[in-house]
Amino acid sequence: MLALYQVKIQSLGEFSSEALEDDMMILFSDIAPEEVKDYCFIHCHDQLKGEIKPGNKVKISDCLFTITAVGDVANRNLSELGHITIRFDGEHSAEFPGCVHVEGNRPGSIVCGDEIKFFN
Repeated sequence: MLALYQVKIQSLGEFSSEALEDDMMILFSDIAPEEVKDYCFIHCHDQLKGEIKPGNKVKISDCLFTITAVGDVANRNLSELGHITIRFDGEHSAEFPGCVHVEGNRPGSIVCGDEIKFFN
């Protein structure tokens, strides 16, 4: 399996866990603007090596998810900014252009050092 994008969480925004409790994981590379950083899981940026699309997988820590929908700008945002919102709701059409929806229950917690890996 080809890793399309692989990063480690470097820091947690003050309210990132609250977003996770709402079944959202907001990812941003370390260039995140100050006004949104508190809500994000900050990571080291990687180069996007292929298009993320429904049917692909994402591994977050030890949890594996199937991608069900990808917003219109999610790949571009991930490539340029390291920014997407992962929604743990299994929807088959993206709620917002920068969202990636996945099947399965959200992880209970995310800590610094956890790895996120998208692959086909």
